[in-house]
Amino acid sequence: MTFNIETAGRRLDKKFAQLRTKSYLSGEIIDLLDAVAHLQLDARPDARVTLPADAELAPREAVLQGAPLVGRERFPYDADQAEALLGKLVALVGRGDGPLADGAKIVARALESGSLLPAELFERFMRDDHAFFAPWTERMPGAPKTLSFLAFAALSPSIEAAADELAEKLPEMKVPAVGSCPLCGSLPLVSSLEQVEGYRRATCSFCRHDYRIKRVACPVCGEEDQQKLTYFTVDEEPGFRVDVCETCKTYVKTLDFRKLDRIAVPVLDDLDSLALDYVAAGQGYRRATLSAWGF
Repeated sequence: MTFNIETAGRRLDKKFAQLRTKSYLSGEIIDLLDAVAHLQLDARPDARVTLPADAELAPREAVLQGAPLVGRERFPYDADQAEALLGKLVALVGRGDGPLADGAKIVARALESGSLLPAELFERFMRDDHAFFAPWTERMPGAPKTLSFLAFAALSPSIEAAADELAEKLPEMKVPAVGSCPLCGSLPLVSSLEQVEGYRRATCSFCRHDYRIKRVACPVCGEEDQQKLTYFTVDEEPGFRVDVCETCKTYVKTLDFRKLDRIAVPVLDDLDSLALDYVAAGQGYRRATLSAWGF
């Protein structure tokens, strides 16, 4: 599907208007994420990525068995765009108040002094290098994910553009053997039920690729025993449910808008359904991934 910036912009605006009605989300946070999302949207059409040669991609049979086509650590992105966007995001977040803004100011000083280099930051993020980010989380106890949030926000437009191109190289397959993303190997951010049959699709937590997964299976550990898989809903959050696995004690939120007049924007629907995260955590389950915004 060709990316359409006008359509994407209308979807963002409609979703943010809906989010502003949520009592548990502060207006300041919504304003910030609105500005970040639109910065990313404006950057998306200008992303320039170079895909790996076909010979460097995972073989067809390996992908059909669950191997990622590329893998997160080798995923292509536009380094120049990400660096420029990082500067804008640091300035934007730093203008606010609170722990997140304080963290952005620490990052700004590090970038200015040269003690933090954008190229190294992006490389470490792509490799999911926890050891690199650990000292930064200690420096920002009020908002420990600030640096990774900024890095991911800067990289996302070109990562998503690369995912669109790489998706065309995937082999034909009805349902992947595993629940992880066939492009990068990351776990789902959220899943959704679509069409009358209730086909289950997932949105990748890293590259945002949309792909089919098994309807009755844990996308994290692969459990298929229906006695160990269940879900719950909350009356106050129609259109959302939480699929939980008793084997690995993780959960994935699932959107079911088939009978509702609502459009899906997974990264914002994840935030819209934040109340369900509190309920799931209270019952002893953990998220398979961080939220779309690094929370």
